[in-house]
Amino acid sequence: MSVTSVLPEALEKASMKMLARMDVVTLHFMENCVSCAFCKYECPFWHVDEKYSPVNKAEEARRIYRKELTLAGKILGPLVHAGKPTKDEEITRILEYSYAACSNCGACYNTCPFGIDSGYLINMLRTFLHSAGATPSPLKELVELEVSGKCIEVEGLKRAWEDVLKRISEALGKDVPLDRKGVEVLLLPSLVEAALHPSAVVSAARVLEKSGVSWTLPSKPLGIRPPLSLLVGDVWSAKRQLESINNYVEKLNVKKVVLLDGGFAYPAFRWDMPSLIGKKPNYEVLHLVEFVRNAIKEDRLKLKKTSEKITWHSPCQLARRGGVTREAVEILSAASENFKRTPHDGEHTYCCGSGDAIGFIAPSLGRKIAELAGVTSGPPKELEGKIEKNYKIAAKRKLDDILKTGADTVITACPTCITTIETTSKVYGISLRTIHIADFIAERLE
Repeated sequence: MSVTSVLPEALEKASMKMLARMDVVTLHFMENCVSCAFCKYECPFWHVDEKYSPVNKAEEARRIYRKELTLAGKILGPLVHAGKPTKDEEITRILEYSYAACSNCGACYNTCPFGIDSGYLINMLRTFLHSAGATPSPLKELVELEVSGKCIEVEGLKRAWEDVLKRISEALGKDVPLDRKGVEVLLLPSLVEAALHPSAVVSAARVLEKSGVSWTLPSKPLGIRPPLSLLVGDVWSAKRQLESINNYVEKLNVKKVVLLDGGFAYPAFRWDMPSLIGKKPNYEVLHLVEFVRNAIKEDRLKLKKTSEKITWHSPCQLARRGGVTREAVEILSAASENFKRTPHDGEHTYCCGSGDAIGFIAPSLGRKIAELAGVTSGPPKELEGKIEKNYKIAAKRKLDDILKTGADTVITACPTCITTIETTSKVYGISLRTIHIADFIAERLE
């Protein structure tokens, strides 16, 4: 990204757009960091390079905040570390910190003695970049496509969705229940899951059918992985997307929405949606692991025991930001004689090294979705190189944690986590089977 391609007034508007997200909680994040750096040890990217400490990355947002919203910053500028990015190297640095060195895993927030979420401030930096037109490709184009509501008009994505519906029908031996009103459960997969992990969608349908609940699926996908706009800090578009999805769900009058995605989509639907749309949904949002754990307790599902050596990778968003820490452990403990938890699990889980926006920008992770969507452009070469290098190094901590269990199979619940663990285990010559928990459960159904 060259600042010469961005007009000064655009950078000024981008700063104002970023600061428009300020509230009392964000003010706490901006003002009360004491730079103790206790958070750095848990940041997966600090282990790549010490310059990637959460405090150092979040400082880029604080510099803009001080310059625009504090008296000392307006008067003294650089003397109090206040200033707005105007040079090439400053924009390049913010791009690197925001997209090559943060998966917004929440580990910094979890360990901060003062409860400061540096990942949130880094997401605000993405607001700045997005408003300045500097969001890296192909994420920029995918967000625009999803926000337009025209995903299903793209031939590659349409074909992926139609194919997964066909596979569900074949697995169930009947027509797929689509857009049915008044049922108990709406299964809400995304195009990412349909395209990258269709077996998980099919398995989830089988699980719901076996549980005996009435359920349905959308006839058309509600997004690529909605709301993608959250990944680029565009909370305003995310609000509109979530309002549209909420309206669809309310028209169906279902009791529960079940997600397969334990990545950023889970906290977005479970926790962010009520505040963004300004109302509490009249249905419950669950991840499949929560639904299955409840169904087992209610004797509606039974799983066959296996001796397979398995472990569970807790997706950061599902566990640390979502609070779902015990459900999968209970399911897998009951289903395998050789289930072992990783040394760092639940809210203390190690990040897989990718997630958030990285999974859409790194060519080795996000190329298939971009190709299906007809997007051929990629990030700037220098940024691309750093993203590819950094996430693979950051992933080593997670892989080492998995290896300590002696497991042959890693089970998780996030499409990006699956792809990342598969990719990086090959990079390090590690033999691991990585599957979605929906597939594991479907394999074990009695």
